[in-house]
Amino acid sequence: MEAIVSRITTFRYYFLFLSLVFILLISGIGSYGLAETSEARYAEISREMFRSGDYIHPELLGIYHYHKPPLTYYITTLGYRIFGVNEFGARFFLQIAVVLQLLFVYGIANLLFKNKKIAFVSGLIYFSMPIVLLSSRNLTTDAYLTTLILGAIYFWQYYTLKRTFFALYLFYILTAFGLLTKGPVALIFIFTYILTYKILFRESYKMNFHHILGFILCLLLGGSWYFFVLMDNPKLWNYFMEKQLFSRVVLESFHRSKPFWYYIPLVMGLLFPWWLPLLGRYRRKLPIFFRAGKETKLFLYSSIFSLIIFSVFSNKLIFYILPMFWMLAIFLSAQLFRTGNRVRTILNKAFLYFLIVLYIAILCGWLLKPEFIRISYGTVIHESISVAAFMGIYFVVNKNAPFKPAILAASFNAGLLVTATSMLSYNSEAINSTNEMVNFITNETSQRESTIVVYDYLLSSIPFYTLSTQITLKSSHNTTDREVMFQHDSLWRKNLWDMMDDRMIARMDSLSYKPNTFLLIRKKRPLTKNLKFLENHFKYRKEYSKWWILYNH
Repeated sequence: MEAIVSRITTFRYYFLFLSLVFILLISGIGSYGLAETSEARYAEISREMFRSGDYIHPELLGIYHYHKPPLTYYITTLGYRIFGVNEFGARFFLQIAVVLQLLFVYGIANLLFKNKKIAFVSGLIYFSMPIVLLSSRNLTTDAYLTTLILGAIYFWQYYTLKRTFFALYLFYILTAFGLLTKGPVALIFIFTYILTYKILFRESYKMNFHHILGFILCLLLGGSWYFFVLMDNPKLWNYFMEKQLFSRVVLESFHRSKPFWYYIPLVMGLLFPWWLPLLGRYRRKLPIFFRAGKETKLFLYSSIFSLIIFSVFSNKLIFYILPMFWMLAIFLSAQLFRTGNRVRTILNKAFLYFLIVLYIAILCGWLLKPEFIRISYGTVIHESISVAAFMGIYFVVNKNAPFKPAILAASFNAGLLVTATSMLSYNSEAINSTNEMVNFITNETSQRESTIVVYDYLLSSIPFYTLSTQITLKSSHNTTDREVMFQHDSLWRKNLWDMMDDRMIARMDSLSYKPNTFLLIRKKRPLTKNLKFLENHFKYRKEYSKWWILYNH
């Protein structure tokens, strides 16, 4: 086994690794429901775009939704066109994105270090990072943005080292696609890397005709969607600048404000156990902060600077810093070939113990059957096979091999990916999926005749699963506070009822008596006092862990 691994120095072997990764990634991605709120929102906006054919003005439940540029929606609609409007179609191209990320990680590491072993191990470590696998299981902009950032940096680095102008144009094109995915935030990671490289390698920035032409191409392509929507409604300029840019960076908007240190414990947890040797008595032998070459410092400093920048921003979500982890993967790969055997042994044992703890936890969950999670027999079988494969690698590969921790990490996360996917299909409520509730409603009545009313919460996935009429009762929750200032008419009022309006309360009073009406109420946000009377109008109720369904036949 060790002899085989030691010969993995060509891209041919890495291609086999990517093929295996792709098979693992697409396995079971359509077996579990859409997670509220983010994934369901992106999936539903894409579905409405696919149905309407309007690729300029994204809509969510019939109301214009300009929070993000539309490239993620375009990619998702392509998935619908190929595979149908379902979970597999929504998530398929996320898996392609992760495979492309692994390809670019290999390419960047090989360009900088000129060492195919370091490049290969970089891909192994990147695949082993939990946040990367989480991004493949949850439809958002972040996996696509990370792919475009990686691609842009790869082609910029290729141009810098090889002076190939074709690569320079690809850099500007992929940067433009990044702008069409998440706006100016795409530039932060790209510029941070480039500036760090220029400083460390003491290179000046020289402009030529191709740079100017590439910049113009980037500006035209990256600003194309903004141009078209601003032509239709010039007021969107203030909305983009103030609400979507300034407020996200400085103000406590969208209820995502977190303290400055928010990312630090999350990064430590997501990088476990790679930092464990720092706590041991061998820390002085680690070359992490000492004797490192410019290439190694480039990835370390770029990741630190990116973390600091996003820590300063007011709005914080864990996936915002996803494009930072490929830098850390390459950095860690370079260190594995420089550290001593004792450090590698610590990492090897850490992954082994972590696997044992996880396996015991899964077995206990399967045997004890706690209420908060369901673990099937199939999940246990999947994890057992993963454990067997991991143990085979652990005992066959020499403990002193510099690449062993990376192989163990990738093997551990490959098994975790399969096991977690199996668990997701049996725990829809745990991921805030409405799949089970919609199936219940469908079985109770005809989809075409039923009306689903959701109290004080925006459930985006209801129309994804059912043809029923959906009405949202707006009370005080932030998700129901829709941005209707850009609507051309008042048709949106048909499905969004303000419960501060006595006329809307009267309409709901009348609707509650009608058959095939289903009222969904979150347990943590019960009906207010002035709406409590509605409960008596429904003959039946169905309880879920987080919801009540009140209904009439």
